[in-house]
Amino acid sequence: MEKYIEIKNLIVYINDKILLNNINLDIDKPCKIGLVGKSGEGKSLFAYSLVDSEVEYGAKKIFDKISINGSKNNYAENVSYIPQEPLSSLNPSIDIYNHFIINNKKKLIKKNLNAQIKNLLNEVGLSDYNSLLKKYPFQLSGGMAQRVLIALSLQNNPNLILADEATSSLDTFNQKKILKLLNKICNERDIGIIVISHNFNLVKNFCDILFKIENKKIKKISEFDLDSNLHNSKNIKLNPKSKKIISMDSLSMSIDNAKILKNINLEIFENEAIGILGLSGSGKSTLAKTIIKQYDNYSGELKLYDKEIKDYTYIEYSSIVQHVNQDLLGSLNPKMKIKDILFDLNKLIKKNKDVFNNLIFQYLQKLNLNPKVLDLYPIQLSGGQRQRILIVKSLLWSPKFLIMDEPVSSLDPYVQIEIIDIIKKLKIERNLTLLVISHDINFIKKICERICILENGQIIEDGGIEEIINTPKNKYTKNLLIN
Repeated sequence: MEKYIEIKNLIVYINDKILLNNINLDIDKPCKIGLVGKSGEGKSLFAYSLVDSEVEYGAKKIFDKISINGSKNNYAENVSYIPQEPLSSLNPSIDIYNHFIINNKKKLIKKNLNAQIKNLLNEVGLSDYNSLLKKYPFQLSGGMAQRVLIALSLQNNPNLILADEATSSLDTFNQKKILKLLNKICNERDIGIIVISHNFNLVKNFCDILFKIENKKIKKISEFDLDSNLHNSKNIKLNPKSKKIISMDSLSMSIDNAKILKNINLEIFENEAIGILGLSGSGKSTLAKTIIKQYDNYSGELKLYDKEIKDYTYIEYSSIVQHVNQDLLGSLNPKMKIKDILFDLNKLIKKNKDVFNNLIFQYLQKLNLNPKVLDLYPIQLSGGQRQRILIVKSLLWSPKFLIMDEPVSSLDPYVQIEIIDIIKKLKIERNLTLLVISHDINFIKKICERICILENGQIIEDGGIEEIINTPKNKYTKNLLIN
Protein backbone atom coordinates (compact mmCIF):
# COMPACT_ATOMS: atom_id res chain seq x y z
CA MET A 1 0.00 0.00 0.00
CA GLU A 2 1.33 3.43 -0.99
CA LYS A 3 2.15 5.84 1.81
CA TYR A 4 0.54 9.29 1.77
CA ILE A 5 3.96 10.99 1.64
CA GLU A 6 7.14 9.09 0.90
CA ILE A 7 10.47 10.82 0.38
CA LYS A 8 13.68 8.82 0.07
CA ASN A 9 17.19 10.23 0.02
CA LEU A 10 16.34 13.75 -1.14
CA ILE A 11 19.44 15.89 -1.59
CA VAL A 12 19.26 19.59 -2.50
CA TYR A 13 22.46 21.35 -3.49
CA ILE A 14 24.00 24.41 -5.13
CA ASN A 15 27.15 23.61 -7.10
CA ASP A 16 29.16 21.44 -4.67
CA LYS A 17 27.41 22.71 -1.54
CA ILE A 18 24.77 20.40 -0.04
CA LEU A 19 21.91 22.32 1.59
CA LEU A 20 19.61 19.41 2.47
CA ASN A 21 21.17 15.98 2.84
CA ASN A 22 19.45 12.57 2.63
CA ILE A 23 15.98 13.74 3.61
CA ASN A 24 13.67 10.82 4.37
CA LEU A 25 10.02 11.23 5.26
CA ASP A 26 7.27 8.61 5.63
CA ILE A 27 3.68 9.64 6.40
CA ASP A 28 1.06 6.91 6.31
CA LYS A 29 -2.12 8.98 5.95
CA PRO A 30 -3.25 12.60 5.51
CA CYS A 31 -2.65 14.63 8.66
CA LYS A 32 -1.29 17.92 9.95
CA ILE A 33 2.52 17.89 9.87
CA GLY A 34 4.65 20.51 11.58
CA LEU A 35 8.15 21.46 10.41
CA VAL A 36 10.21 23.88 12.48
CA GLY A 37 13.79 25.06 12.46
CA LYS A 38 15.95 28.11 12.78
CA SER A 39 16.08 30.69 10.02
CA GLY A 40 18.42 29.58 7.23
CA GLU A 41 18.18 25.85 7.99
CA GLY A 42 16.28 25.19 4.74
CA LYS A 43 12.60 25.02 5.68
CA SER A 44 11.38 26.97 2.65
CA LEU A 45 13.92 25.29 0.39
CA PHE A 46 12.45 21.90 1.36
CA ALA A 47 8.97 23.20 0.52
CA TYR A 48 10.20 24.52 -2.83
CA SER A 49 11.71 21.13 -3.62
CA LEU A 50 8.28 19.49 -3.26
CA VAL A 51 6.76 21.82 -5.86
CA ASP A 52 9.75 21.55 -8.22
CA SER A 53 10.75 25.18 -7.60
CA GLU A 54 14.16 24.71 -5.98
CA VAL A 55 15.62 26.41 -9.06
CA GLU A 56 14.31 29.68 -7.57
CA TYR A 57 17.12 29.29 -5.02
CA GLY A 58 19.59 28.44 -7.76
CA ALA A 59 19.53 24.89 -6.41
CA LYS A 60 19.15 21.39 -7.86
CA LYS A 61 17.93 18.14 -6.32
CA ILE A 62 18.36 14.41 -6.63
CA PHE A 63 16.28 11.74 -4.91
CA ASP A 64 15.39 8.07 -4.96
CA LYS A 65 11.67 8.70 -4.51
CA ILE A 66 9.15 11.47 -3.96
CA SER A 67 5.54 10.33 -3.84
CA ILE A 68 2.53 12.44 -2.79
CA ASN A 69 -0.75 10.59 -2.32
CA GLY A 70 0.45 7.80 -4.59
CA SER A 71 1.62 10.09 -7.40
CA LYS A 72 5.33 9.78 -8.27
CA ASN A 73 5.94 11.27 -11.71
CA ASN A 74 3.61 14.24 -11.28
CA TYR A 75 3.88 14.65 -7.52
CA ALA A 76 4.32 18.45 -7.71
CA GLU A 77 0.94 18.84 -9.41
CA ASN A 78 -0.71 17.48 -6.26
CA VAL A 79 0.96 20.02 -3.99
CA SER A 80 -0.17 23.58 -3.32
CA TYR A 81 2.16 26.16 -1.76
CA ILE A 82 1.19 29.07 0.49
CA PRO A 83 4.21 31.43 0.61
CA GLN A 84 5.39 33.40 3.63
CA GLU A 85 5.75 36.77 1.91
CA PRO A 86 2.33 37.69 0.54
CA LEU A 87 3.02 41.16 -0.82
CA SER A 88 5.81 39.94 -3.10
CA SER A 89 3.98 36.77 -4.13
CA LEU A 90 1.06 38.45 -5.89
CA ASN A 91 1.51 40.04 -9.32
CA PRO A 92 1.37 43.83 -8.76
CA SER A 93 0.29 44.50 -12.37
CA ILE A 94 -3.03 42.60 -12.29
CA ASP A 95 -6.09 42.74 -10.06
CA ILE A 96 -7.05 39.95 -7.68
CA TYR A 97 -9.73 38.53 -9.97
CA ASN A 98 -7.17 37.92 -12.71
CA HIS A 99 -5.00 35.99 -10.25
CA PHE A 100 -7.83 33.47 -9.95
CA ILE A 101 -8.34 33.38 -13.72
CA ILE A 102 -4.64 32.61 -14.31
CA ASN A 103 -4.72 30.00 -11.54
CA ASN A 104 -7.80 28.25 -13.01
CA LYS A 105 -6.04 24.97 -13.86
CA LYS A 106 -9.33 23.04 -13.79
CA LYS A 107 -10.60 25.24 -16.67
CA LEU A 108 -13.91 26.06 -15.01
CA ILE A 109 -16.33 28.13 -17.06
CA LYS A 110 -16.78 31.72 -15.93
CA LYS A 111 -20.02 31.16 -14.01
CA ASN A 112 -18.62 28.24 -12.04
CA LEU A 113 -15.29 29.98 -11.56
CA ASN A 114 -16.97 33.07 -10.09
CA ALA A 115 -18.97 30.91 -7.68
CA GLN A 116 -15.81 29.07 -6.65
CA ILE A 117 -13.94 32.33 -6.05
CA LYS A 118 -16.78 33.64 -3.88
CA ASN A 119 -16.77 30.49 -1.77
CA LEU A 120 -12.99 30.49 -1.39
CA LEU A 121 -12.85 34.12 -0.32
CA ASN A 122 -15.62 33.51 2.18
CA GLU A 123 -13.67 30.56 3.55
CA VAL A 124 -10.62 32.70 4.30
CA GLY A 125 -12.65 35.51 5.84
CA LEU A 126 -12.84 37.96 2.92
CA SER A 127 -16.55 38.60 2.46
CA ASP A 128 -16.50 41.85 0.45
CA TYR A 129 -15.39 39.93 -2.64
CA ASN A 130 -16.93 42.22 -5.30
CA SER A 131 -14.76 45.11 -4.13
CA LEU A 132 -11.75 42.94 -3.33
CA LEU A 133 -11.53 41.29 -6.76
CA LYS A 134 -11.14 44.71 -8.42
CA LYS A 135 -8.22 45.69 -6.19
CA TYR A 136 -4.52 45.33 -6.93
CA PRO A 137 -2.14 43.68 -4.44
CA PHE A 138 -0.64 46.99 -3.30
CA GLN A 139 -4.10 48.07 -2.16
CA LEU A 140 -4.33 45.19 0.32
CA SER A 141 -2.94 44.88 3.82
CA GLY A 142 -0.37 42.14 4.42
CA GLY A 143 -2.99 40.04 6.17
CA MET A 144 -5.52 40.40 3.37
CA ALA A 145 -2.89 39.52 0.77
CA GLN A 146 -1.98 36.41 2.75
CA ARG A 147 -5.59 35.25 2.85
CA VAL A 148 -5.91 35.78 -0.91
CA LEU A 149 -2.89 33.52 -1.38
CA ILE A 150 -4.48 30.87 0.82
CA ALA A 151 -7.65 31.02 -1.29
CA LEU A 152 -5.55 30.66 -4.45
CA SER A 153 -3.77 27.65 -2.96
CA LEU A 154 -7.11 25.90 -2.45
CA GLN A 155 -8.49 26.72 -5.90
CA ASN A 156 -7.33 23.55 -7.66
CA ASN A 157 -8.14 21.08 -4.87
CA PRO A 158 -4.61 19.92 -3.99
CA ASN A 159 -3.79 16.66 -2.17
CA LEU A 160 -1.16 18.33 0.00
CA ILE A 161 -0.83 21.93 1.17
CA LEU A 162 2.50 23.48 2.13
CA ALA A 163 1.82 26.41 4.47
CA ASP A 164 5.11 28.31 4.73
CA GLU A 165 4.71 30.78 7.62
CA ALA A 166 1.17 31.24 6.33
CA THR A 167 -0.05 33.00 9.49
CA SER A 168 3.06 34.98 10.43
CA SER A 169 1.74 38.25 8.97
CA LEU A 170 -1.69 37.91 10.60
CA ASP A 171 -2.94 39.16 13.94
CA THR A 172 -3.98 36.70 16.65
CA PHE A 173 -7.64 36.60 15.66
CA ASN A 174 -6.94 35.99 11.98
CA GLN A 175 -4.26 33.42 12.84
CA LYS A 176 -6.87 31.39 14.71
CA LYS A 177 -9.32 31.83 11.85
CA ILE A 178 -6.82 30.58 9.25
CA LEU A 179 -5.72 27.66 11.40
CA LYS A 180 -9.35 26.71 11.91
CA LEU A 181 -9.80 26.84 8.15
CA LEU A 182 -6.72 24.70 7.51
CA ASN A 183 -7.91 22.17 10.07
CA LYS A 184 -11.33 22.04 8.39
CA ILE A 185 -9.67 21.55 4.98
CA CYS A 186 -7.53 18.73 6.32
CA ASN A 187 -10.53 16.92 7.79
CA GLU A 188 -13.22 17.53 5.17
CA ARG A 189 -11.06 17.13 2.06
CA ASP A 190 -9.01 14.31 3.53
CA ILE A 191 -5.72 15.95 2.60
CA GLY A 192 -2.57 16.69 4.54
CA ILE A 193 -0.96 19.96 5.45
CA ILE A 194 2.70 20.63 6.16
CA VAL A 195 2.90 23.70 8.37
CA ILE A 196 6.34 25.29 8.15
CA SER A 197 6.80 27.77 10.97
CA HIS A 198 9.17 29.39 13.43
CA ASN A 199 6.31 29.52 15.95
CA PHE A 200 6.93 26.41 18.01
CA ASN A 201 3.79 26.70 20.12
CA LEU A 202 1.57 27.16 17.08
CA VAL A 203 2.94 24.02 15.41
CA LYS A 204 2.95 22.02 18.62
CA ASN A 205 -0.68 22.82 19.36
CA PHE A 206 -1.96 22.49 15.79
CA CYS A 207 -0.13 19.54 14.25
CA ASP A 208 -0.40 15.77 14.63
CA ILE A 209 3.25 14.97 13.81
CA LEU A 210 6.26 17.18 14.51
CA PHE A 211 9.57 17.40 12.65
CA LYS A 212 12.61 19.59 13.06
CA ILE A 213 15.07 20.60 10.34
CA GLU A 214 18.61 20.98 11.59
CA ASN A 215 22.11 20.37 10.23
CA LYS A 216 20.67 19.64 6.75
CA LYS A 217 18.48 16.81 8.10
CA ILE A 218 14.82 16.40 9.01
CA LYS A 219 14.09 14.36 12.12
CA LYS A 220 10.89 13.49 13.95
CA ILE A 221 10.58 14.91 17.45
CA SER A 222 8.13 14.45 20.27
CA GLU A 223 8.52 17.82 21.98
CA PHE A 224 10.37 21.09 21.63
CA ASP A 225 13.07 22.28 23.98
CA LEU A 226 12.09 25.92 24.05
CA ASP A 227 14.85 28.19 25.17
CA SER A 228 13.75 30.03 28.31
CA ASN A 229 15.23 33.18 26.85
CA LEU A 230 12.33 33.28 24.37
CA HIS A 231 10.08 34.38 27.19
CA ASN A 232 12.49 36.49 29.24
CA SER A 233 13.41 39.43 27.02
CA LYS A 234 13.24 42.57 29.14
CA ASN A 235 11.57 45.79 28.12
CA ILE A 236 13.73 48.64 26.96
CA LYS A 237 14.18 51.36 29.55
CA LEU A 238 12.10 54.48 29.28
CA ASN A 239 13.74 57.48 27.69
CA PRO A 240 12.57 60.95 28.61
CA LYS A 241 10.62 62.75 25.89
CA SER A 242 12.50 65.53 24.20
CA LYS A 243 12.09 67.37 20.91
CA LYS A 244 9.04 66.54 18.82
CA ILE A 245 10.06 64.74 15.63
CA ILE A 246 6.68 63.79 14.07
CA SER A 247 3.30 65.44 14.52
CA MET A 248 -0.02 64.50 12.94
CA ASP A 249 -3.09 66.69 13.12
CA SER A 250 -6.42 65.33 11.78
CA LEU A 251 -4.49 63.06 9.40
CA SER A 252 -6.86 61.21 7.07
CA MET A 253 -6.15 59.02 4.07
CA SER A 254 -8.49 57.49 1.47
CA ILE A 255 -7.80 54.79 -1.12
CA ASP A 256 -10.40 54.20 -3.87
CA ASN A 257 -12.95 56.31 -1.95
CA ALA A 258 -12.51 54.13 1.13
CA LYS A 259 -11.30 56.05 4.17
CA ILE A 260 -8.37 54.07 5.62
CA LEU A 261 -7.04 56.61 8.15
CA LYS A 262 -9.48 58.83 10.03
CA ASN A 263 -8.50 62.02 11.85
CA ILE A 264 -5.33 60.73 13.46
CA ASN A 265 -3.70 63.04 15.99
CA LEU A 266 -0.31 61.83 17.16
CA GLU A 267 2.98 63.26 18.38
CA ILE A 268 6.24 61.30 18.44
CA PHE A 269 9.30 62.58 20.28
CA GLU A 270 13.02 62.08 19.70
CA ASN A 271 14.48 58.87 21.19
CA GLU A 272 11.00 57.49 21.81
CA ALA A 273 10.00 53.94 20.87
CA ILE A 274 6.30 53.84 20.09
CA GLY A 275 4.30 50.82 18.93
CA ILE A 276 1.24 50.75 16.70
CA LEU A 277 -0.94 47.69 17.40
CA GLY A 278 -4.03 46.61 15.48
CA LEU A 279 -5.72 43.86 13.54
CA SER A 280 -4.94 43.21 9.88
CA GLY A 281 -6.70 45.88 7.82
CA SER A 282 -6.80 48.41 10.65
CA GLY A 283 -4.59 50.85 8.71
CA LYS A 284 -1.18 50.15 10.26
CA SER A 285 0.77 49.76 7.01
CA THR A 286 -1.15 52.61 5.36
CA LEU A 287 -0.04 54.85 8.23
CA ALA A 288 3.59 53.78 7.68
CA LYS A 289 3.35 54.36 3.92
CA THR A 290 1.89 57.82 4.48
CA ILE A 291 4.71 58.78 6.85
CA ILE A 292 7.37 57.63 4.37
CA LYS A 293 5.70 59.67 1.58
CA GLN A 294 4.55 56.68 -0.42
CA TYR A 295 1.04 58.14 -0.22
CA ASP A 296 0.78 61.90 -0.58
CA ASN A 297 -2.95 62.44 -1.11
CA TYR A 298 -3.72 62.69 2.60
CA SER A 299 -5.64 65.46 4.30
CA GLY A 300 -4.71 67.15 7.55
CA GLU A 301 -1.17 67.86 8.71
CA LEU A 302 1.83 65.55 8.83
CA LYS A 303 4.99 67.31 9.91
CA LEU A 304 8.60 66.32 10.49
CA TYR A 305 10.36 68.75 12.83
CA ASP A 306 7.44 71.21 12.37
CA LYS A 307 7.86 71.19 8.58
CA GLU A 308 5.21 69.60 6.36
CA ILE A 309 6.69 66.39 4.92
CA LYS A 310 5.56 67.37 1.40
CA ASP A 311 8.07 70.21 1.56
CA TYR A 312 11.07 67.90 1.96
CA THR A 313 13.01 66.60 -1.02
CA TYR A 314 13.46 62.83 -1.29
CA ILE A 315 17.11 62.99 -0.22
CA GLU A 316 16.41 65.37 2.69
CA TYR A 317 13.60 63.19 3.99
CA SER A 318 15.45 59.90 3.51
CA SER A 319 18.39 61.18 5.54
CA ILE A 320 16.02 61.57 8.52
CA VAL A 321 13.26 58.96 8.03
CA GLN A 322 13.80 55.36 6.97
CA HIS A 323 11.45 52.40 6.69
CA VAL A 324 12.12 48.69 7.25
CA ASN A 325 9.43 46.89 5.29
CA GLN A 326 7.53 43.72 6.24
CA ASP A 327 7.88 42.44 2.65
CA LEU A 328 11.38 41.01 3.03
CA LEU A 329 11.85 39.68 -0.48
CA GLY A 330 9.87 42.26 -2.45
CA SER A 331 11.94 45.08 -0.92
CA LEU A 332 15.18 43.86 -2.48
CA ASN A 333 15.87 43.82 -6.21
CA PRO A 334 15.90 40.09 -7.11
CA LYS A 335 18.24 40.67 -10.07
CA MET A 336 20.97 42.36 -8.02
CA LYS A 337 23.49 40.89 -5.62
CA ILE A 338 23.37 42.24 -2.08
CA LYS A 339 26.67 44.09 -2.54
CA ASP A 340 25.28 45.97 -5.54
CA ILE A 341 22.05 46.82 -3.69
CA LEU A 342 24.03 48.29 -0.78
CA PHE A 343 26.95 49.91 -2.59
CA ASP A 344 24.63 51.54 -5.15
CA LEU A 345 22.90 53.42 -2.34
CA ASN A 346 25.88 55.73 -2.13
CA LYS A 347 24.88 57.24 -5.47
CA LEU A 348 22.11 58.90 -3.45
CA ILE A 349 23.72 59.21 -0.01
CA LYS A 350 27.03 60.51 -1.47
CA LYS A 351 29.39 59.74 1.39
CA ASN A 352 33.11 59.26 0.93
CA LYS A 353 33.43 55.90 -0.86
CA ASP A 354 35.86 54.37 1.65
CA VAL A 355 33.82 55.63 4.59
CA PHE A 356 30.63 54.24 3.08
CA ASN A 357 32.18 50.86 2.31
CA ASN A 358 33.55 50.60 5.85
CA LEU A 359 30.12 51.51 7.18
CA ILE A 360 28.58 48.59 5.30
CA PHE A 361 31.01 46.12 6.86
CA GLN A 362 30.51 47.67 10.31
CA TYR A 363 26.75 47.18 10.08
CA LEU A 364 27.13 43.65 8.74
CA GLN A 365 29.19 42.88 11.84
CA LYS A 366 26.71 44.59 14.18
CA LEU A 367 23.85 42.58 12.71
CA ASN A 368 25.80 39.30 12.79
CA LEU A 369 25.91 38.92 9.01
CA ASN A 370 28.76 37.10 7.31
CA PRO A 371 30.28 39.37 4.61
CA LYS A 372 29.83 36.44 2.19
CA VAL A 373 26.15 37.44 1.91
CA LEU A 374 27.29 40.35 -0.25
CA ASP A 375 27.88 37.95 -3.13
CA LEU A 376 24.41 36.39 -2.91
CA TYR A 377 21.07 37.30 -4.46
CA PRO A 378 18.06 38.04 -2.19
CA ILE A 379 16.39 34.70 -2.95
CA GLN A 380 19.50 32.90 -1.67
CA LEU A 381 19.18 34.45 1.80
CA SER A 382 17.06 33.21 4.68
CA GLY A 383 14.24 35.39 5.99
CA GLY A 384 16.37 36.46 8.96
CA GLN A 385 19.28 37.44 6.70
CA ARG A 386 16.98 39.44 4.40
CA GLN A 387 15.50 41.24 7.40
CA ARG A 388 18.92 42.26 8.64
CA ILE A 389 19.99 43.40 5.16
CA LEU A 390 16.92 45.66 5.08
CA ILE A 391 17.96 47.11 8.45
CA VAL A 392 21.50 47.69 7.13
CA LYS A 393 20.04 49.34 4.02
CA SER A 394 18.05 51.77 6.19
CA LEU A 395 20.88 52.51 8.64
CA LEU A 396 23.29 53.47 5.85
CA TRP A 397 21.29 56.69 5.52
CA SER A 398 22.13 57.50 9.17
CA PRO A 399 18.46 58.27 9.93
CA LYS A 400 17.03 59.74 13.12
CA PHE A 401 13.61 58.12 12.76
CA LEU A 402 13.18 54.45 11.88
CA ILE A 403 9.81 52.89 11.01
CA MET A 404 9.66 49.10 11.33
CA ASP A 405 6.59 47.41 9.81
CA GLU A 406 6.17 43.84 11.14
CA PRO A 407 9.97 43.45 11.27
CA VAL A 408 10.05 39.96 12.82
CA SER A 409 6.71 38.40 11.88
CA SER A 410 8.22 35.85 9.48
CA LEU A 411 11.28 34.99 11.59
CA ASP A 412 11.85 32.11 13.99
CA PRO A 413 12.00 32.90 17.76
CA TYR A 414 15.80 32.66 17.95
CA VAL A 415 16.26 35.18 15.16
CA GLN A 416 13.49 37.35 16.66
CA ILE A 417 15.46 37.59 19.91
CA GLU A 418 18.59 38.47 17.97
CA ILE A 419 16.81 41.17 15.94
CA ILE A 420 15.17 42.60 19.09
CA ASP A 421 18.53 42.86 20.87
CA ILE A 422 20.07 44.48 17.77
CA ILE A 423 17.25 47.03 17.55
CA LYS A 424 17.62 47.91 21.25
CA LYS A 425 21.37 48.42 20.96
CA LEU A 426 21.07 50.46 17.76
CA LYS A 427 18.42 52.67 19.33
CA ILE A 428 20.78 53.56 22.17
CA GLU A 429 23.94 53.84 20.04
CA ARG A 430 22.32 55.92 17.30
CA ASN A 431 19.76 57.82 19.44
CA LEU A 432 17.07 56.48 17.14
CA THR A 433 13.39 57.24 17.34
CA LEU A 434 11.38 54.11 16.57
CA LEU A 435 7.86 53.55 15.25
CA VAL A 436 7.17 49.81 15.47
CA ILE A 437 4.09 48.48 13.66
CA SER A 438 2.89 45.02 14.57
CA HIS A 439 -0.06 42.78 15.37
CA ASP A 440 2.06 41.08 18.05
CA ILE A 441 1.80 42.70 21.48
CA ASN A 442 4.61 40.50 22.85
CA PHE A 443 7.04 41.90 20.27
CA ILE A 444 5.96 45.50 20.88
CA LYS A 445 6.39 45.01 24.65
CA LYS A 446 10.04 44.12 24.16
CA ILE A 447 10.87 47.21 22.08
CA CYS A 448 8.53 50.05 23.00
CA GLU A 449 7.63 52.11 26.05
CA ARG A 450 4.48 53.59 24.52
CA ILE A 451 1.70 52.05 22.42
CA CYS A 452 -1.17 53.26 20.23
CA ILE A 453 -4.11 51.00 19.41
CA LEU A 454 -5.44 51.36 15.86
CA GLU A 455 -8.97 50.27 14.94
CA ASN A 456 -10.56 50.96 11.55
CA GLY A 457 -8.07 53.73 10.83
CA GLN A 458 -8.51 55.49 14.18
CA ILE A 459 -6.32 55.63 17.28
CA ILE A 460 -8.61 54.51 20.08
CA GLU A 461 -6.00 54.30 22.88
CA ASP A 462 -2.58 55.87 23.41
CA GLY A 463 -0.44 55.43 26.50
CA GLY A 464 2.41 53.69 28.26
CA ILE A 465 2.87 49.97 27.62
CA GLU A 466 2.13 48.91 31.21
CA GLU A 467 -0.87 51.23 31.43
CA ILE A 468 -2.49 49.89 28.25
CA ILE A 469 -1.73 46.25 29.05
CA ASN A 470 -2.90 46.39 32.66
CA THR A 471 -5.90 48.71 32.29
CA PRO A 472 -7.15 48.73 28.67
CA LYS A 473 -10.19 50.96 28.30
CA ASN A 474 -11.59 49.54 25.07
CA LYS A 475 -13.05 46.09 24.37
CA TYR A 476 -11.16 45.97 21.05
CA THR A 477 -7.89 46.55 22.96
CA LYS A 478 -8.72 43.85 25.50
CA ASN A 479 -9.28 41.34 22.70
CA LEU A 480 -5.99 42.32 21.02
CA LEU A 481 -4.08 41.67 24.22
CA ILE A 482 -5.33 38.09 24.56
CA ASN A 483 -2.38 35.78 23.87
